[in-house]
Amino acid sequence: MPSGSVYRYSRSLIVVLRATLAVAAAVCYSHRVAAQDATGTSVPPDYVRAIEAPGALEEITVTAQRREARLQDTPISITAFTASAIDKLGVTNVEQLANLAPNVRFDFTAPISGASDAAGIFIRGVGQADFALTTEAGVGTYVDGVYMSRSIGGVLDVLDIDRMEILRGPQGTLFGRNTIGGVINIVSAKPTDEFGGTGELELGSFSRRYLRGTLNIPLSDSVKIRLTASSKEKDGYVHSRLVPQSPATSPVPPGSNLPGSGSQIDYGNENRQAVRLIATYDPHNNFTADFSVDGERVRENNAPAVLVGVTGGNNPALGPIAFFYNLVQAPGTQLAGFPNAQYSCANFCTGSPNSTYATGPNGTSINAWGPALTLSWHPRPNLELKSISAHHEESGFFNRDADGSPIDLTHTSNYDYQHRQFSQELQLNGSTFDDRLKFAMGVYYFVETGSDPLLVTFPSSFGTLYQDEDHVDNNSVAGYAQATFSLTQRFSITAGGRYTRDSKTFDTDQYLITGTSALVGNAVFGGAPPGTLIPLVPRHSHVNSTFTNTSPRVSLDYKIMDQALVYVSYNEGYKGGGFNLRYVAPVPAVVPFGAEKVTTWEAGLKTEFLDRRVRANLALFTTNYNDMQLTEYQELGAPLTVNAGNSKIKGGELELVAAPLEGLELSYSLGVLSAHYVSLVPNPALNLPPQVQISRGSKLQKTPPNESVIGIDYRLAHILPGGAVALHADWRFTADTYNDAQNSIFLYQPAYNIGNASIAWEPVLAKWSIRVFVHNATDRRYIVSGDSNYGIGFHEAEFNRPREWGLAGKMSF
Repeated sequence: MPSGSVYRYSRSLIVVLRATLAVAAAVCYSHRVAAQDATGTSVPPDYVRAIEAPGALEEITVTAQRREARLQDTPISITAFTASAIDKLGVTNVEQLANLAPNVRFDFTAPISGASDAAGIFIRGVGQADFALTTEAGVGTYVDGVYMSRSIGGVLDVLDIDRMEILRGPQGTLFGRNTIGGVINIVSAKPTDEFGGTGELELGSFSRRYLRGTLNIPLSDSVKIRLTASSKEKDGYVHSRLVPQSPATSPVPPGSNLPGSGSQIDYGNENRQAVRLIATYDPHNNFTADFSVDGERVRENNAPAVLVGVTGGNNPALGPIAFFYNLVQAPGTQLAGFPNAQYSCANFCTGSPNSTYATGPNGTSINAWGPALTLSWHPRPNLELKSISAHHEESGFFNRDADGSPIDLTHTSNYDYQHRQFSQELQLNGSTFDDRLKFAMGVYYFVETGSDPLLVTFPSSFGTLYQDEDHVDNNSVAGYAQATFSLTQRFSITAGGRYTRDSKTFDTDQYLITGTSALVGNAVFGGAPPGTLIPLVPRHSHVNSTFTNTSPRVSLDYKIMDQALVYVSYNEGYKGGGFNLRYVAPVPAVVPFGAEKVTTWEAGLKTEFLDRRVRANLALFTTNYNDMQLTEYQELGAPLTVNAGNSKIKGGELELVAAPLEGLELSYSLGVLSAHYVSLVPNPALNLPPQVQISRGSKLQKTPPNESVIGIDYRLAHILPGGAVALHADWRFTADTYNDAQNSIFLYQPAYNIGNASIAWEPVLAKWSIRVFVHNATDRRYIVSGDSNYGIGFHEAEFNRPREWGLAGKMSF
């Protein structure tokens, strides 16, 4: 969308702000007077609404400031989903939920990985595209206060959660691990005093078989446990037209034809199980302990990638590996069913988001588990000392046929992925001076180790790449503090800061053994004969680096009336640097990249009026994004993270919710972004032609100029005897989006709409319900993620799932 449209959307936000202020002032004043008249004194407005407005919107409590507070009293841009809201939406993982929030992009797979469970998250244009162990996430994911550092295994199940909070902008002064773009904070449902449970079953298209159960057991007055388990199985939607290799089952010769119709492999399928146990100990004094342990098992085919373009077939500058294969190897190769063996779109681009000619290694296998222990002690009613200790680990393998063809142009196998993390956080939270000063402070320690050895198979004429050793050892120490002082009953000032010290170590040994072609050896590898071992970095490289940062936060908030809060804040954020993990062309040393930083100004308004039947929240922001870590490509196709330059991002979020009638809830959200590069830093390691590199006129990845969601929930309690009918529908619009930093034409996604709907029957006297649903009702397909590699010559994309329908049943006891 052109910049003029962004300007008009910004003007619209300002108009809404003014109108909301005017309406809020009038309505809040009238109800305040009414409360005084009814009792002779000034009664708390929430109490009045509780009596007068039984059909009011659900009150939302968040812990974004390390203490429980109303969403409307928290001066941060937050989208919060409660358990009841999640139930209405019918979502089953965090990706589906996050994508309903304005200015949030959550992709189910990260570029380059091939893994079917590798999250890629951006908030307000800030995130991280690469899943590599040597990079950090731009958006932090927390589960019950524990930071989950890696994107592999990051598409978490919505497994019996109490709420999910999405905080936009830097949050380092309150969360243990610095988060430059924002936070996804997941809070699990805790055990209760009553024995009971729930069971859920979903059946539907693509052989959908979802099972989930929860059991709550109070073992005593002080000890309670809650066990939740789920199993999700569903067929994939990208089908191979040939028989792939599959180390997860048995090898199949590349290029073998599959007899009969259909396909042996369906990429993008789902086969994952998860379990979570939470135990609480509350002796009813000043101490509580919460212990949890969770596990996940993933056994799936590759991510659903399809070939959408080929370059380099006749031009080595736009895909040298494809060029040399076509020049040297293809003329003497025959492929059954194809006119020739040239790597070209004419041969291997199916033109469909549902099919591929890929025959390479297949399979994603991930095991993840981890325990956590939270101890809380209240030496005084207004003081809490908390300890959060956690361990988590993931292991497995994942594969990828990046070229989408029966040719071994680029096949990757991350055959022994390992990652372990441990974190320890101590918090001191409380208030003093008659609750006028509220504070939260803490110290944080984090350590992780991991390895990701890799095998890359290129054409036999070119060679084979071995990453035998790729080991990281990272640790971080931080201290943070934030305090809010109420100068008056309506006016507060908040100040905070964070100090972080990150130490990173990387050990690697990677090399390439040249292929059978002397021509390729002469042209690409300086005359190396076939079978030559060429180190890509110095053998057994060992590098380390340390990064430090201090980031402040200051904010002012003012209650212009009881149910209208305005605020302005200044925040700084930081993400540490690291080292590049992968190479195809030899380099004299491991290539490092530095830290990146953001500074953000934000102003917002939070209002409720008409007896809490209308809620309107608005945030406007401007961000300076400096020393951006972007992933680009070298000649020969290695993804390289570099500090590409600086950019400016402006925008806003508007969220409206209204309950005009009993049982009816309407919602609307709008996200607006205007982003551009301010300066770029040339990097000699990026040696692709200028037309495929980032320029000042390039658009930032994952930053659509605007996106909006309209939702409706209507519960008809008396339309049929004996129960209620619950209707839900939502419709999401997303403007034009570039899915990579290079603005590849192959990953550009024009604007699109997508809708979901459901109808449920809820009997009054029975503890069960049934729901019929349809996802992607109009069968709209769009690009979610992809890898556009001008260094090799392939361009692949992952599309969203096609239309799906199903039947869901739930019972409780």
